[in-house]
Amino acid sequence: MGSVTNRVVSTGRVYYLLILVSLLWFMVLFIRYLFPPLFGTFQSVYGVSNTQTGLLFTVLMLAYSTVQFPAGVIGDRVGLSKVILWSAILFSAATLLVAFSPSYVLIMVAAMIIGISTGPQKTVAIPLLSRRYPEHLGRVLGVMDTVGLFGGMAAPLVVVVLTGVFVWQSVFVFAAGLSGLIVVLFYLHVGREQATDANESDLSSSSETQESVSYKSAFTDRRLLMFVFIAGCHTFVWNGVSSFLPLFLTAEKGISAASAGALYSVLFAMGASQTITGESGDRFGKLTVAFGLFVLLFIGVVLLINSTSLVMIGIATVIVGLGVQGLRPVRDAYLMDLIPDGVGGGALGAIRTFMTGVGALAPATVGLLSDVVGFTLAFTVIGATTAIAALLTFLLR
Repeated sequence: MGSVTNRVVSTGRVYYLLILVSLLWFMVLFIRYLFPPLFGTFQSVYGVSNTQTGLLFTVLMLAYSTVQFPAGVIGDRVGLSKVILWSAILFSAATLLVAFSPSYVLIMVAAMIIGISTGPQKTVAIPLLSRRYPEHLGRVLGVMDTVGLFGGMAAPLVVVVLTGVFVWQSVFVFAAGLSGLIVVLFYLHVGREQATDANESDLSSSSETQESVSYKSAFTDRRLLMFVFIAGCHTFVWNGVSSFLPLFLTAEKGISAASAGALYSVLFAMGASQTITGESGDRFGKLTVAFGLFVLLFIGVVLLINSTSLVMIGIATVIVGLGVQGLRPVRDAYLMDLIPDGVGGGALGAIRTFMTGVGALAPATVGLLSDVVGFTLAFTVIGATTAIAALLTFLLR
């Protein structure tokens, strides 16, 4: 028994950074995906449309995208752990602000602050983890994304439970409290990382000219530029599906709100595949695995559009979840393969600004198309985007 305990403690010491970063990423996605299950509530309480609720999510994601590059550059220079800590403090406070916003406009403002403050988390976490665990980056990113996406899976369930007993604002009070607890745990350990971050920051920014040349060389790589476009397509697809799947299922497929919420959780539960897909990318080739997952995702979207029975819709949701979730660690690990050493935070930040900026257009696009021509055509656009990404990935191999 003692030896087992010792092994657990030893493993915890090795992976405590991964554990804490993953828990913060859990909270980022948990807080973000509290909003879509409440779209119906916002519409009834504030009299807003699909387009307006989609705009809320777009504002959040655009704000999220704008800070990627500056956060990465600041992380390279002042310490990656510091950026993670202070942004986590801010998004915990902004989450509490949602609960006390008396109007829909102020809720949108709070959502924008959440977007700004959650933006640095992954951009800074990926190079931080790549420094600590360089040999198995795909696996490590798979673990982080898996833990994080369980936050997305838990969000609609928490909304159902808490709104069944309390007012909807209680959801955000609960989220802010949980997030604050994790921030405290991170603060208690962050001192161990600051010295390492500072030393590596000095190495990466020892010469402004060298840094400028490194950024320039990174963004003249045609393979990198093509894959950045592919990653943007993936983000667009994910944001389009994740922001409107519950309404698509209830409005277009006639499924009850409870069943739609359960299927929405299934979409996130498929994030459990990310550890496997991340390690598969390390072992069999990241582009090969990425192409297979894009094909799987396309099949799932087509099946989702054309299915009518609850069983087939459930199967389609599982396939879409496997495809879209499994791609994430493979995508990020391949990007880190292409980015030059020493500018990982800033270069990845610039890339993620593009990716998330494109992705941020998805909720408003899907919301507008659903209001004008219906959800079927809106999700057809998502399927077409997936097909383009699959073709480009095949050509890149």
